[in-house]
Amino acid sequence: MKISIVLGLMSLIGCGLAKATPVTDVNVTLDPATVVSTGYIGNGVQWDPYQLDYGHGRMSISDSDRDKVYRRLDFMRPQFIRVMINTTSMVEKGHLNPAKDPGYLSMILDYCRSRGVTVMFGDWGGGLVNSKTGKVNLKLITHAVDYLKYLVEVKGYDCIRYYNFVNEPNGYWSSTDGDFNLWAKGMKAFYKGLEAKGMASKVALVGPDAAIWDTKETWWVSRAATELGDRVGLYDIHTYPSKYTVNSDEYFDIVKAYRDAAPADRKIVMGEIGLKYVHPVDSALNKENIRRAQSQRYASVDDSQMSVYDFSYGIDMPDALIQTANAGYSGSVAWMLDDAMHCKEERDRLKIWGFWNIFGEEFFGAEQENVRPWYYSWSLMCRNMPRGCNVLSTTVDSGKGVKTLLVEKDGRYALMMLNSGKDTVNVSVKSNGNFGIDSAKVYLYEEKMLEYVVVDEVIQPVSQGVSIRFNDKSSFLLPPSSLTLITNLE
Repeated sequence: MKISIVLGLMSLIGCGLAKATPVTDVNVTLDPATVVSTGYIGNGVQWDPYQLDYGHGRMSISDSDRDKVYRRLDFMRPQFIRVMINTTSMVEKGHLNPAKDPGYLSMILDYCRSRGVTVMFGDWGGGLVNSKTGKVNLKLITHAVDYLKYLVEVKGYDCIRYYNFVNEPNGYWSSTDGDFNLWAKGMKAFYKGLEAKGMASKVALVGPDAAIWDTKETWWVSRAATELGDRVGLYDIHTYPSKYTVNSDEYFDIVKAYRDAAPADRKIVMGEIGLKYVHPVDSALNKENIRRAQSQRYASVDDSQMSVYDFSYGIDMPDALIQTANAGYSGSVAWMLDDAMHCKEERDRLKIWGFWNIFGEEFFGAEQENVRPWYYSWSLMCRNMPRGCNVLSTTVDSGKGVKTLLVEKDGRYALMMLNSGKDTVNVSVKSNGNFGIDSAKVYLYEEKMLEYVVVDEVIQPVSQGVSIRFNDKSSFLLPPSSLTLITNLE
């Protein structure tokens, strides 16, 4: 049975597979000579210290669970990880206690250092600023800088390359309460602290970290550039678009506006990305999401994405990532790695957004410890967009749910072709120049295929060692709701 499936998938390359019905036709042009962005930082995940106390006694991560997380991440190969803490939790009786470990932070940073993962570290913002008085807490900022210096210079976590001062400062939920002036004042104070401690050349500040749903907040990026100048070493935003917005062409236009608002000579990344069903077209999905959260004993009803259990989320997230990269971004961080990190409403009401819950067997239900389908597609996007790669130009003549992405590093390439639609699509691919991918692996993320191509939590290529030239005779049948990857980058 596996052999027939592999042979069927092999016929995606060329015209050997008879067209299913209905089939739509799409033309794609690859332009490897035109560069969208260079020096990609990488894709990855949000991996925060664990909550540990869920109202039923404090828990600890066993060696076997740590090894399980490490093994799964080793397959994913995240290049870029965001880690956030509250500096207030490190302060005891007015003094910084840097030796305190807030929820297995050392486990997280040990992994990143040992695997060469770039880390964006930071503080959620509680206590750093006071939105009511409009003042910054200089003493706590000093503690935050000192703790950063301790991690980088004393503990040797030189994987920390960026610092995120205050989460989503444009929001009413943020400690800044949407006050740009207060956030900018804090950024200046923090940068001054970095300079005083000799850290400004080692760790760059990130901003504005604004949460956006449309183009109305682009001024946060442009104003940050104008008022903070070189203090901002890396620009970033967060997006939680609706499924409709992602599957259409609207999402690209939105995120491109923020790329264009940042200085052309500075990189911008997606510091958090996930889907929320906020568009009116997705109202039925939103109602279903709430119903599913209500039916699960340990799920936060207010802040969970129950589609992480579904195959479809593994199409929508790469869809958003492909558009983000094509818009000129240099990395994307998925929200989030593990359900066991955060709660809302009650201590045992978890934010269900992760690839798994590492405390499933211990408390939340053994099945919660299993990897969820989107782990496989997101892993493919991390593995095949390595640090330092370049994003090259592709064009699609008609949307019809098809998105494409071409990346290159050291003369090797990966081509992603995603079909978010309900119909099979016949894609004709040509290139400007005699372009091809040699000795390639072909992966297919498609719902009915997962049971056959996943072995021991690893997605296997459906073919390998193939060489493909993209000319007028190159055509591919993309199944509905699927991601096809042709790569020699791994």
